[in-house]
Amino acid sequence: MERKKIKKILELIHEKDNILITSHSDPDGDSISSELALGYFLEKIGKRCEILNQGEISSRYLFLDKDRKIKCASGGSNELFSLDFKPDLAILLECSHLDRAGWVKIIIPKDSQIINLDHHPDNTFYGEINYVDPYASATGEIIYEILKIAKFPLDSIVSTLLYVAILTDTGRFRFSNTTSHCLKICAELLKFGVDPQFITNQIYFNHSPNSLKILGETLRNLELFPPGVCFLTINQKMLKDFEVKSQDIEGFVDYSLFLYGVKIGALFLETQDGITKVSLRSQNTVDVGVLAKSFGGGGHKNAAGLSSKDSIPVLKEKVIQAILKILRKKEVKKEEVRV
Repeated sequence: MERKKIKKILELIHEKDNILITSHSDPDGDSISSELALGYFLEKIGKRCEILNQGEISSRYLFLDKDRKIKCASGGSNELFSLDFKPDLAILLECSHLDRAGWVKIIIPKDSQIINLDHHPDNTFYGEINYVDPYASATGEIIYEILKIAKFPLDSIVSTLLYVAILTDTGRFRFSNTTSHCLKICAELLKFGVDPQFITNQIYFNHSPNSLKILGETLRNLELFPPGVCFLTINQKMLKDFEVKSQDIEGFVDYSLFLYGVKIGALFLETQDGITKVSLRSQNTVDVGVLAKSFGGGGHKNAAGLSSKDSIPVLKEKVIQAILKILRKKEVKKEEVRV
């Protein structure tokens, strides 16, 4: 924890009146929860703030934003983003580079200062203040540290948000980014009325009938490759046939690792604008963050993502070849160790 940097962040926040909060496009549980927790803090200290994202929120997280604080827009040249004020400070969460904010970056005034809060190791440090902690389990952990230094009193609302951020970004405390520190934070949050059973049920066991049906179809057509690779695919036809929104398939990629012997899993998703998005997961022995970065994406060792203009079949071939290359290198290193 960088106490001096956090104090600089708090000093800058106190200097500004109108603050924009955003995250990467198609925000996940960590992004959404961290935005709401930060917004809650800013409002309590008398700041005017708005939260704006490119991409809608998955229905599984709507219980966190009952007052609909988060504004969503799909983005594009035909859609203009608008705010009720001109922000003099923009706080970006989980954006390793400015483009990750999608179309939201267009409305950030050139004279607006930027605070960059992230835990991805490939961050490009584009803000006036950059607090990037690759050892943090989630951005929510960073927000927790900021609130702690600010001596902001925790309550059930903000504690629930921070708990969700850590829970979801550690894959329910399953990924290698699960640390004793993040577990201690969660233990502390429980003291303020966090209900783990309720949260887990809302996020992981609250599917609509159609989302389970499309999951079944996705699993029925899974593809397996000999080195221990599993691919899942969801195209636009499937989404339309089952009347499911793309943001409501979050977490489906995890099923790619449910099979015995699978080391790397991927979910290929076709978007409305013809882009192919790939979510990557791995067991602890393989770093999919490196794989994603080779395609212009990014992420962590066990959870990463990328997007491409290539069609799903073309991109699958490129990704499987890149995976085979990574696995071959690992095998060569093993042999060298044995020798």
